[in-house]
Amino acid sequence: MSKLQNFISELQGYKKIAIFGYGVEGKSFHTFAKKYLPEVEIRIVDKAYRSEENYLDGLAEAELVIKSPGISLHNLGIGYDDYNFTSITELFIKHFGSQIIGVTGTKGKSTLVTLIDSMLKNTVKKSLLCGNIGLPPLEIMEQIDDESFVVMELSSHQLHHINYSPHIAILTNLFAEHLDYYESEDDYYRAKFNIFLHQKRDDIFITNLPNQEKFFSQAEVKAEHFYNVHDKELKIPYTFDIKQGYIHHATLQILEQLCELLDIDSAAYTKTLREFRTLSHRLEYVGEVGGVSYINDSIATIPEATIEAIKILKDVDTLIVGGYDRGIDYDGLAAFLCGSDVANIICFSDTGKQIYEKIKTCKKREHLFYTKNLQQSVAKARSVAKKIVLFSPAASSFNEYKNFVERGEHFRELVNIK
Repeated sequence: MSKLQNFISELQGYKKIAIFGYGVEGKSFHTFAKKYLPEVEIRIVDKAYRSEENYLDGLAEAELVIKSPGISLHNLGIGYDDYNFTSITELFIKHFGSQIIGVTGTKGKSTLVTLIDSMLKNTVKKSLLCGNIGLPPLEIMEQIDDESFVVMELSSHQLHHINYSPHIAILTNLFAEHLDYYESEDDYYRAKFNIFLHQKRDDIFITNLPNQEKFFSQAEVKAEHFYNVHDKELKIPYTFDIKQGYIHHATLQILEQLCELLDIDSAAYTKTLREFRTLSHRLEYVGEVGGVSYINDSIATIPEATIEAIKILKDVDTLIVGGYDRGIDYDGLAAFLCGSDVANIICFSDTGKQIYEKIKTCKKREHLFYTKNLQQSVAKARSVAKKIVLFSPAASSFNEYKNFVERGEHFRELVNIK
């Protein structure tokens, strides 16, 4: 029996399945169920879908609950053991894990999975890309054969509570984020660790943590093939530019290690780097206006990402920063900006106000600004910038935008207004 048939067979053993959360993954499972599970009763449990006060009662009526990653059980006061929860991610890794290269981490996931997928294709291997990057795994499942690699971006929400890990697990980095979703900072980190905690001895785990012992012990790693590449020297240095976009040194360290393990030749690797173009909202070159380059880094939702962006670009003279307050500490960012060469700092929104207050004692008032919104921030940047305007918010967007994508698109529009 094939892996797909095993996947379907397991679910056919239930009479009633609830889809908890009718977002991208919930809808993909509903489509899957209509095709493969015609005898199974499907119940959608989503307040927006049913508009019922007692919509959660549908959980108790199901034998199995497919939970969507966007739902925080903690915020709903529901225990994971209260119902028979699972997820598309858990089921998919359970049945296809031997073919999966899974990538998680606070930052750098999407760029890394895109590079891995491209690199495999450049070696004429069959590679399928899915997961948090936008394509639910159920939508590529029928394309998987025995020779396929499945490259899967995994968020902490997707990994939370799962009991299976991919054959090749990659953890890019760890910083405090999503503290409005989890019980604690430690709960967030433990969710990430599920990418390797359930591996077997013959599996592979790659990470890039300078302070690994702060997060987990060596004893928790089951895979004998374990590589922390933080101190790894690059064998093939590569130069990027502002229009092409940049790949972080830490990402290249991981990518080179994976090349060695998969026996990918240097020609395929360098071809992948040469063809690389940054993903939208990730140090994305928007254009030049009046001799000034504008960079969209809306994906930067934590201070560490903004600090790294400034270090990579080097010539940033104007920074736009600020967004939704999720309880993240901005002392480190403020200290960095006080000692940096960034001439103009434009702060907006809730966290922008915090950052403004923290650095106004060390920056001259004529180079530090607080504006009401992003539109005013871009207008101010036009009047003061001379080299590079970096929009790297260091915060989430949920108080003013649906997500970082909508925020980044608004920045692009504002830059391109003549």
